[in-house]
Order: sequence, then structure tokens, then C-alpha cells
Amino acid sequence: MELSAYAADLVRVVSDPVAGQDDPLSQQPVIEARLSDHDLGALAVAALRRLPGFGYSTLMYSLDVVLRTRQPRFTPQTCADLLDAVAGRAARDVGGHPSFAVNALLHCDGPWPPSTAKSVGSLLRSLLRHGRFGAPYALVALAAISDGLTGVLVRQVFKSTLPPIAQEELSVLTKIGPPALLPIAELGGDRGYDLPPPSSDQWRRLAESDEYRALCWTALRTAADRAARIHSGELPFAADKAFDHLEVGTLGRALRVLLLLDEREVPDLLRPLVFQVSVAPTAAKTLPSQALLYEVARAAIDFPTPEVLTILREARSRVRHKGVPKQLDRKLKLIELALADRPEVATRLPDLGFDREGRLEIAAGSQTAVLVATAGEVTLSWHAENGKISATPSAAVKRDHKEVVATARDLHKRAKAHHRSLTRALESSIAAPAEQTVERWRAELGGTGLGLAVARGLIWEVEVASGEWRSVVPEEDAFVDVDGVVVKPDATAAIRLWHPIRSSADEIRAWRDLFLARGLRQPFKQAFREIYLITPAEEQSGEESLRFAAHIVRYKQFYALVKGRGWSTPLLGPWDAGDFAEAVRVLPGGHWRVVLDQEYADAEDECAVTGRIRFHRREDGSFRPARVTEVPPLLFSEAMRDVDLFVGVTSVAGDPEWTQRREQHHAYWWQCGFGDLTETARSRRDALERLLPRLVIADRCELRDRWLIVRGARRTYKIHLGSGNILMEPDDAYLCIVPAHKKADQVFLPFSDDRLSLILSKAFLLAEDGKITDESILRQIHPVSG
Repeated sequence: MELSAYAADLVRVVSDPVAGQDDPLSQQPVIEARLSDHDLGALAVAALRRLPGFGYSTLMYSLDVVLRTRQPRFTPQTCADLLDAVAGRAARDVGGHPSFAVNALLHCDGPWPPSTAKSVGSLLRSLLRHGRFGAPYALVALAAISDGLTGVLVRQVFKSTLPPIAQEELSVLTKIGPPALLPIAELGGDRGYDLPPPSSDQWRRLAESDEYRALCWTALRTAADRAARIHSGELPFAADKAFDHLEVGTLGRALRVLLLLDEREVPDLLRPLVFQVSVAPTAAKTLPSQALLYEVARAAIDFPTPEVLTILREARSRVRHKGVPKQLDRKLKLIELALADRPEVATRLPDLGFDREGRLEIAAGSQTAVLVATAGEVTLSWHAENGKISATPSAAVKRDHKEVVATARDLHKRAKAHHRSLTRALESSIAAPAEQTVERWRAELGGTGLGLAVARGLIWEVEVASGEWRSVVPEEDAFVDVDGVVVKPDATAAIRLWHPIRSSADEIRAWRDLFLARGLRQPFKQAFREIYLITPAEEQSGEESLRFAAHIVRYKQFYALVKGRGWSTPLLGPWDAGDFAEAVRVLPGGHWRVVLDQEYADAEDECAVTGRIRFHRREDGSFRPARVTEVPPLLFSEAMRDVDLFVGVTSVAGDPEWTQRREQHHAYWWQCGFGDLTETARSRRDALERLLPRLVIADRCELRDRWLIVRGARRTYKIHLGSGNILMEPDDAYLCIVPAHKKADQVFLPFSDDRLSLILSKAFLLAEDGKITDESILRQIHPVSG
């Protein structure tokens, strides 16, 4: 395959770094857009052939970034060239990481070149001669290719005899040969820094091997037996010493393969293992293997199932080590988000005993523990024989029925955890809704009282004819549309979550009115979900959107929110390379990802500035830049919704006291704190429009454009629907208050929105401003005479 003219020019520049190294055509976005994966393979060869000492040019930096985010492909010729280049560097001991050779062999399109064994053998001898043992699995894979794999070499590479579980894995791998050894080397933690992250294709290659699948079960059973023997006292306990780091790696690989295959017997084997490595057999606050516990969590992030999520959450409640729960909480969130990419397993729930109405009762003497699952929550209350209901059991019940009380509380905890996980998985999957049959939906999501409680709070779409979808909600054993018409789809009909972007304005309005009229709060924002359409400016810009650029955000809060929503990003700060970063999220479905630029603004106020948004599409295993107009509308809308959330929650414009405490960014604060509404704020306005007539202060309130107008006895106030900031008429003087009005807490909200609650709280306070006694507020109001 011939190189493009552009790629050939870049190869020449890489080979002669003095020429054109700062040419604009060598910038990262240009390289990403104009190079094919095979072009990148040729450039990787040129970069590896380049000797150190020429400085780090713009081109080399750009190429380095692209090679770490996109997977190059190799023709037999470029594969041979790369093997020679790596071997040459290793011979001079100036690099030559063996993972480069492994990567080229795994991604070679065609038969390996005839010189493979010779080049690999030369590379291996040089690495061993110079004592480069940093990538043992890659070295073993290369030794197998060059027919140099011996027991002596294995002991030399691993520096000693392998621990039992790792030894068993290596024995199986060497029997299979390069088809298994190469993927292990690609997936291991000893990869070269400059290589792109491995794809799930390598896990599938391992899963296709009967021998390796059998090893996976053997390894996990061996681990479970060892953990049990430690707890029985048959083996000595030492903190974090139950498994060697190589064994942890083997067990992590074994679990990933079985989770990829969704082997249903895995939870029964994994549960006792996870529980026993999480808690010491003594009263110590340490645990037998913190490393294995975290590795199980990382495996579940890669290939999540509800069952493993449940096991880890239960283990989290058992751990006595002070720092472990916080680490597990972060991983549990990522597992919940990752479930959206596995809709075939995400809706499986254990049957905890809830009936079809979402109710579960447990008798406990004179009281009954009543657990009730609704769309939004799971509650536990205690009902006495005289009809009195309390939040806690009586002293007599606590004393005489300890086990029943413990069972009820444990069920409540488990039910809340399942409810939360299911809700997060369903919301994440709304961006790429997977269709399933009505029969399967009824068996899985609708097959348990807990799952049905969540499902009833959501809007679904059923296919009533080919290509014709009807939006419905579950009721009884059927589905009902927004007009109350019963819809009875066939068992084989498709069903999926409803998204407003696929509906008309009238239908959206009807669903919003229905949920408000019934006082139903959805598990997540669906009927009132914001829609983000591509703007003319974005259509003209090509590959970037500046819609949310130049916002000043409180960085610590911004970083936590970005990570919590499943985006990955390095931490910014006042250190080298801490001034700029990209936040990246692979969108549900795995075919698109979104990138948000961020720049550190100042250390004193710990602020950052948002930048452009870009989208990449996966092609042949790599993400390539794409035009904004090519992004599926639903994915575009959901990605923009995330960024709007980040900005809306963390922007300094939403801080009512910013101008009193900070000297920086005042112009931005005024501009955004009272400017045009974003989609989130428009959704908030729409909800307020429906809520206001129901409020006791309705006669004193009015919606205008981007404001909620509140007429008090002292003044008239304008509350901005985006920031919640307040201006007072007639002179637009700013009013700074942070109220907590009890009446606002009693207002039913159709979705969770802290800013909407804040706006209502301010409205209730200001509608009765004659009752305000707080001097700090009264001094700002300055009563005016009629």
C-alpha cells in the first residue's frame, strides 16, 4: 500500500528533523485528519529510526500524541521495517521497547515478513545482553517467535521462578504459542509508553482459545481456594501478600475473559474470593489482597455485569481499611457508566422479593418492616399494629428481633444500590438506546418488582409496525401512551428508551404535562431532558464547536464532576505540563468519542477555562477526527448536555458571592450570570412555567424571557433562570442572598435540579420580603417608596 503524498512528506521531515519541523501542516489536528492508519505505521517506523539528540520538534510532539491515541496498521513491508528499527535501537541500547515489535506483529495486515524471526531474535538478544527485562511477557512472546523460548530464559526474564498461578498461565500460553502470547504482551501492564491503548479485540482473541478459557476457571478456583485457606488459618495471613503482583495480573486477565463471555457461573466463584480478599481473618483493618480487589474492579470496568457490581458493592461495605472504600467508590461509578455499553446485561437484577407493586414486607413482632420501591427511590419504614408508621424499629423490636431488623436493613441497602446502578446504567444507555424484544424486557427489567418500579417511571418506545414507534409507559401488564390508549405490542416487538430528540414538540409537551399532573418524579431527567441541535456556526466550523468555550469554572469542582460523569482527564495545576489538558469520553456504543479542551486560568482562585469541543469516530480500531455534522444527533445532544452540565454547575457565574470575595473575572461573571439561557436553563424555564400556577406565590410571579420576576412588598426582583443571580428593579441593583426557604422544599419537582430548587427558594423568600429580618439582606434591598 503506497503512502499518501502528505505522509511521504512527513516521513522525509521526520528523517531530516532540521527541515520544516514547525510547518503548520505538522500540527496534531492536521496529522490526525490527513493520515490513514497505514500512513501512521510508516511514520512510526521513521520516528523509531531517528536517533536521539536532534531536539523535540513540533512535528515529533504532534506525532507522539497521535501515535498514543490511534492504532497504526502495518503492511508486511512496514512491519519488517519497524522490527528492524526496533532491533537497531536495542542493539545500540537507545530504546527499542519490545512492545513496539509486539504491536506491529499484532496489527500487520497480511503475512508476517520472512525476516520476522531473524529481526525478533536480534532484538531479543540485544535486550537480554543489556539487561532490559522491563516487559517480561513481550520478551517471552518474542522468544517464542524466534524459537528461543526456554525455561532458563523464562527464569531470567522474570528474575526468578514464577508464583504458582502465573506459572500455570505461562505454561498454557507457551503451549498455545504466539497466538496467545502476543495478546497477553499487548494487554499487560508492561507496555511501552508511546503505544496506543489496547482494544478489546485482543481479549476476544484470548477468549477464542479453549485452552486459555479453561485456564481462566482454574486460576480463579485456585485463588478462591487460597483465600479460603488464609481465612481458615491453614495459610498464614500477611497484609496484601495473598497474591504476587504477577498472579494478580493473571487473575485480572482470567476474569476479563470470563466477563467478556458473560459466563453466568462467575458470580458464584467470585463472591467468596472477593469477600475474603477484602477483610483480614483477624481484627486487623488491613486486607489479604488490596491489589486483587482493585484488579477485580478494573476488570469489571472493562467488562461490567450487574452481578460483579453487586459483589464489589457488598465487599465495599465489609472492608475495614480506611482508604479502600473511597477508591472503590470511584471504580463503582465507572462500572455503572460502563454498563451502558453492555445493554444485553445491564438490566439483569436479582429478585430481592419485591412484589409487582414494588413492595416488600417482613414481619418483626409488633411491627412490620415495609420496603417500597418507586421510580425515584427505595424507602424502609416500620409499621405498627395500631397503624403508626416510624422511620426506625421500636426498642422492643430491636431487642427481640435483631436478626429480622438486620435482614431488613441489609435488604434496604442492597435494594438502594441496585436501584442506583440500574438508574445510572439506563440513563447512560439513553444516548445509544439498544433495542430488545418486549419479551426479554418483561423477563429481565420487568421481571422483578424493583426493576419494574424504575421502568414505570420512564417513557419507552415500542415498535408497533415496521419503522413506526409509539411512546408509552408501563402500566399493569400492558403499556399506555400519552393519551391513555392501551398499547399491546407483540412479544417479539422491539422496545427502547424514549428520547425527546426523536419526538415532536407537542408530544414532548404532553409527556411533561402528564408527569407533572400525576406528581411523578422520574429516576432521571427524561421528559424534561434538554435537546442540543447543531448550530449554523458549528456547521461552518467543520471539526470543532465553540459553544461552551471561554467559560471560567471552579476547577476542583469541575474536575470532580467531569470524572464522575465518566470522562477521563489529567489533573491541571501550577506545575509542568499542568496548564492544558483534554477531557475525553467514549460515548455509549463505543463508535464515537468527544474531546473538551481545558486550560488552567490562575492558581490563586483555582479556576480553569473551557475550550473547543471535538468529536472523533472509530474507524478500523482507531479514533479519527470527524466533522461535527457527521455526529449522530442523539450522541451530539448527549455530549453537549454533559458539557453544559459541567459549565452550569461549576461556572463562577453561578456563585452569588463571587464579586464580593474575588477580584478576578468580574466581566465574565456579569456577562454569563445574566446572559442568554443555555438548554439546561430553558428546560428549567419550561418546568417553572408548569409549576408556577400551582404555587401559593403564583400571583406574585411572572416568567419573562430569561427571568423569574417576583413582586415583593419592598421591591420587584428578577431572578436569572440560568445562574439564579438576582437583580432588583428599577435600577438593576444586584442582590446577594443564599436562602433556604422551607416552603420551596415542599414543592414537587419533576426532576432533580439544585439550581431550580435554589431559584424557588429565593422566590419564596422575596415574595414575602416584608418578613425578612436579616440585616445583610435589608441593607441591599433599600426599600423604595411607592
